[in-house]
Amino acid sequence: MRLLALAAAFTAVILTAGPAIADQTQDPPQAQAATRPAQPRPFVELVAPGGVGRLYTADPGELAAATGAGYKRQPGQVGFLGQVQQTGDTPLFRLKPTATATKWLFTSSTQERDALVQQKWILEGTAGYVAQQPGPGLIQLRRFTNGKEWRLAPESRTTELLNAGYTLDGPVGYVHQTWIRAGAVYFGMFNTHGHGTIIARTKEIYGRDNDWWGGVRDFHDGTHYATDNWPGQDWSYLKPSIGYYDDSQPATLEKHITQATSAGLSFFNFYWYWDNTKQQQTVTAAALDAFLQARNKESIDFTVGICAHPYDTLKIPTTQYDAVATNLMRFLGQDNTLRTNDGRKILNICDARGLGDGSNAQVKQFVDAVRAKARSQLGEDIYVMINQAGFDPKQVGNAGADAPYCTTDGPAVESRSYATYLQGQRAFYNQAPGAYGRCILSDFDERPRYPIETPDVNAIRWMPDQSFDGYRQAVRNATADMATSTRPSTVDNYLFLYAWNEWHEGGIIEPNERDGCAYLDILHTELQLQGPGCVADPEGTPPS
Repeated sequence: MRLLALAAAFTAVILTAGPAIADQTQDPPQAQAATRPAQPRPFVELVAPGGVGRLYTADPGELAAATGAGYKRQPGQVGFLGQVQQTGDTPLFRLKPTATATKWLFTSSTQERDALVQQKWILEGTAGYVAQQPGPGLIQLRRFTNGKEWRLAPESRTTELLNAGYTLDGPVGYVHQTWIRAGAVYFGMFNTHGHGTIIARTKEIYGRDNDWWGGVRDFHDGTHYATDNWPGQDWSYLKPSIGYYDDSQPATLEKHITQATSAGLSFFNFYWYWDNTKQQQTVTAAALDAFLQARNKESIDFTVGICAHPYDTLKIPTTQYDAVATNLMRFLGQDNTLRTNDGRKILNICDARGLGDGSNAQVKQFVDAVRAKARSQLGEDIYVMINQAGFDPKQVGNAGADAPYCTTDGPAVESRSYATYLQGQRAFYNQAPGAYGRCILSDFDERPRYPIETPDVNAIRWMPDQSFDGYRQAVRNATADMATSTRPSTVDNYLFLYAWNEWHEGGIIEPNERDGCAYLDILHTELQLQGPGCVADPEGTPPS
């Protein structure tokens, strides 16, 4: 089955056949344009405009149309509903007593469905799939009624609803308690084509040729620049578990993919740069090429974040918009490009300030150019997200994009205090209206940049109060924000993690020599991610 197209005016749908959901007479999900299986989606509750009648949907488009028609989304989710039938699953059918009714009944019983259809109830199709038996990560979803409406709720809310005057109709099946799609920002500059400044300054300061690990390697090994300024500091974490690597090699990316997916991460968000003098992608291109050549790349999704910094060669002038858009089709055309909950491929803009003159109008011109190219060449309607850093999230729509997202929290970094970051984390999220991609900052510590990139030791920013307990709290803050969300569900369960391998500025969740999988283990546990458990140092990565 596939989702029916929403009517242009949701109000008209409400007054006739009700909101559009999966129609059993249509093709199975496997026949949809997207070749990768749909992930479980947030299953959200809405109250009808009159205050009586509950609508439940896992379709972001239907949620948007319903809220536009006066339905009120309730905080959080009742669970996460499967969109592809797995072994042991059954459809969750949605019915209403009349065509004009604004109350719905959900059942996984074909007998109840058929009996109601014989009584002239309207069968609208299926909302998704529920498991018939309990299992890891699943909760029982129950149906309740008070004679005026039917409600769905997790088993844990039974006493609450009984006390509110509802009676228990019984279980309808099992759904995922949570399904967070967490992905890490990937800094692909650890290769000979990468960070030229670090390579040159490593030669100048430390006397080594062609070393992109300068500073990180040296602080780990006890350079006097570290011991003189920060005596007693343990720098032994400044070495990856797989050793100092070249991320232009597919074998490196294969190991990173194994590490990430074993811990349950869903995607990498690659920084992407354009050189306006050479009119080609630059700096991180080699790492992205290595990712696309990795034998196990299909086990993880990815997206690119366009870093159009407003200086030097990294600006993108309007005259090169078409060339950039053409280049991006290579990535948007991949099967494992990250998609939203409604199936659109995601393109991130990590810094919009260097797109043309940085105005909303010229950012929109760029977004429109990429959208047009994706429609004409790929037949895809893409979803564009702009990083909150350096851009007012309230202006995203004016810039032609769909939603803001975040990677770091600039004011918190400048405060040089992780406690300050934690205190303001949810307020930082709340600066962004509507659909939003949340982020978690692992740390910020740019001391290895001294003196290679930052010769003034007093200008170095770091957070001396950062800890694993603090990181655990940051993860819990993010999940608490999701659990009470009333935002559109398009990317509401997506989480951007800063960062996989920003080794020169402390954003590191990649396994390291001292701490192993500590960051990934916290994410795996707190987010209830699907991986079997982090593998810190894969000896070899088999083909997918």
